[in-house]
Amino acid sequence: MIKSYKCIVCGHIHVGSEPPQNCPVCGVSADDFIVYEEQIQEKESNTQFWRCINCEYIHEGSEAPDVCPVCGAGKDAFEPYVKNTVDSTSDGNIKVLIIGSGIAGLTSAEEIRNNSDNAEITLISGEKHLPYYRLNLTRYLAKETDKSSLNIHEQEWYAQKRINIISGKEVSLIDKDKKQVKLDDGTFLEYDRLIVANGAHPFVPPITGSQLKNVVTLRTLDDADFILDKSCKLGSCICIGGGILGLEVAGAIAKSGVKVTLLEGAEWLMPRQLNRKASVILKKYMKGLGIEVRENVKIDEIVGSEECEGVRLSTGELLETKLVIITAGVRPNTYLARKAGLEVNMGLVVNNNMQTSDENIYAAGDVTEHYGMVYGLWNAAQYQGKVAALNAIGMNVQFEAIPRSNVLKVLDLDIFSIGEFNPVDGSYYVYENETENSYASFVLRDGRIIGSIVIGDKTLSVKVKQAVEKGLVFPRELYDSFDTIKERL
Repeated sequence: MIKSYKCIVCGHIHVGSEPPQNCPVCGVSADDFIVYEEQIQEKESNTQFWRCINCEYIHEGSEAPDVCPVCGAGKDAFEPYVKNTVDSTSDGNIKVLIIGSGIAGLTSAEEIRNNSDNAEITLISGEKHLPYYRLNLTRYLAKETDKSSLNIHEQEWYAQKRINIISGKEVSLIDKDKKQVKLDDGTFLEYDRLIVANGAHPFVPPITGSQLKNVVTLRTLDDADFILDKSCKLGSCICIGGGILGLEVAGAIAKSGVKVTLLEGAEWLMPRQLNRKASVILKKYMKGLGIEVRENVKIDEIVGSEECEGVRLSTGELLETKLVIITAGVRPNTYLARKAGLEVNMGLVVNNNMQTSDENIYAAGDVTEHYGMVYGLWNAAQYQGKVAALNAIGMNVQFEAIPRSNVLKVLDLDIFSIGEFNPVDGSYYVYENETENSYASFVLRDGRIIGSIVIGDKTLSVKVKQAVEKGLVFPRELYDSFDTIKERL
């Protein structure tokens, strides 16, 4: 019997015989942990589920897949996974509506059906396509996968699971008093429980000319089709934004022989995911792919009459282009929630049960804000979707804080970061190792890795993520150098 311990400061859940010496998320001591719940963690020899350590994808089958369909990690990135079981107290024929068909919404539908045979499930999708792996849109741009491989499930699966999917319809109104939603065609649908999982929309900075034709964003499969077609015809484009999405888009398009210029306003690429040294290595690698990276630039306007003709910088320099892709992050889709009178801050506010300010309405994924945190991550959205679903049908499951990690692949270069990688005082130990197109750093405090950056070594990133999740302790004599830490991992 192994216990679970909860950090009373940040909510991190630690599984083990005793609490960790320090919380891997916020760094507080073992004294700030309380017993959360007891659970049996023994893995049966016939495990049917496998978890990708890289991206949290759960695979069902007799063995792990050769390649993760979400992030592309190999078989060695998978570990046996035991799904937590919860005693069902479902309300029988409960009617559940789910707004949104991303990973949060689809996970909600899956979990409801897995735990309730009688629940009536309706999944509302604003897209005409079946739910797909949104993370794989950049792989689609790079022509590494096709449309058929993007689908999470085929049409027959929804029929077998008795999940009613409404495609190509938008919800225009949530009436929480009447417990119904209105679709954009005027149809009203009633619910007993509602799960809002309508995700986020691309953020478009207030740049003059951003409304011009051929100034686009990437969020949907239709967006990807347009970008793929237009960039290949034109032969060049400009990406605005050097975050995760910007780098993935730039790398994918460059693979088709398109000349790409990437513009970033910060001093270095991915400042929220990488330190300066790692960013320099990344920039050098991208240059080798034919991608021009311009950092610390300010954009004055996108020029053109009807179609874009170029990007003018604050220095007066004009960069000519017929296609601009804005990759400046996303913002939660809170309009419906605000209109319905639900509590909204940066995102739709939820508690640990993923319940909104209305007791019959739950939320999950990129639209949510959980105690001041808007995650915007695949694994968090999947986890929240499960928790929202189980609570919607009468169970009692809580979502807790999880260590933030980022996984990126720019063509063949794997990039990983987790936790605190820019230490601010002398209580941290930092160990670095750098070679051609590769870099790794470990940030340790009180014998534990609390942050790391790994470039070019997917196997090492998997081991680091496991170490953080499990709260692995490094005796002082074993972390005198980078090599000794790596060996211990």
